[in-house]
Amino acid sequence: MEPGCAPKGDFMRTGKLTEAALKRAVLGQLHKDKSVSTERYGADCAVLSQESGRVSVYTAVSAVPGFEHRPGTLVMAAVNNLAAGGAEPESFVLHAMLPVSCEESSLKADMKQIAEVAGHYGMQVLCGHTEVSSSVLCPVYQITGIGSAKAEECRAQQVLQPGDTLVMTKWIALAGTAALAYRYEEELGKRFPFTLIDRAKEYEKLMSVAPEAAAATHFGACAMHDVSQGGIFGALWEMAQRAGVGLEVDLKKIPVKQETIEICEYFDINPYNLYSAGALLVGTQQPEALIAKLAALGISAAVIGRATAGNDRIIRNGEDVRFLDRPQQEEWYRRFGG
Repeated sequence: MEPGCAPKGDFMRTGKLTEAALKRAVLGQLHKDKSVSTERYGADCAVLSQESGRVSVYTAVSAVPGFEHRPGTLVMAAVNNLAAGGAEPESFVLHAMLPVSCEESSLKADMKQIAEVAGHYGMQVLCGHTEVSSSVLCPVYQITGIGSAKAEECRAQQVLQPGDTLVMTKWIALAGTAALAYRYEEELGKRFPFTLIDRAKEYEKLMSVAPEAAAATHFGACAMHDVSQGGIFGALWEMAQRAGVGLEVDLKKIPVKQETIEICEYFDINPYNLYSAGALLVGTQQPEALIAKLAALGISAAVIGRATAGNDRIIRNGEDVRFLDRPQQEEWYRRFGG
């Protein structure tokens, strides 16, 4: 076996590391000191306590399925993680690893895009590192996002409680649908009206969850999780696993756009496992009031289930009942590689 190579296994798939591999090979090695607060499975942020009643919140993002050539979306993804942790985004650290074939003009264009998105969210770059390496075949960027929150409003360490109602904002697979529409526009145009494809592209504008996360944070929601890689099924598992609770979810109540259904059916993709930036899961004891508050902001939301005691994670689809599986590989990577 070559040095640095790992034995083949189910954890060596493209996309997020499996839960077992993450706990065994990463968290179990880095977080052996139990006396300090550390990142847990299912959490996208880490918290560092500070004085004056505020905390700093950190997150790291290195891949946005379907938007590999749009590095600005990494900033948006970092903002989503911070927002779901109840934090206001403030700054970021950028690490760039470039192939020897990368041209300066291409690098400049990428940096301009990152700067524009960061400016939109009011984030400033603190520092970074850029190097050229023969180890990569395409530019690889990583964003470490930094935000802050009032200690009492920080959601990064709060988890679901049995009895909490699960509210989901907007629709699943918005980002994945937009990515498919952009990348495969010509192919899709042979099957669907261009108006459908154009509507799917517009979903890119809905990928941020910062507005609803801010509203839920001040509303008093107990826990939040932005839906990203692995789709809504992955997010539900991660949220429940982190809290050690069960779930009862009604599949028919999970909002999904018709364009998503049709495009995913064409590519044989499961929309419930597709990248879903733009959707936010919220656990709350006051679902009706929260949905009304979001509606006043022009943000749609729906009750999709509830957290339960025990470990059973049930998905109901009419008369059919099944258990939620452990997170599957992100559909974008399963279908198109990466």
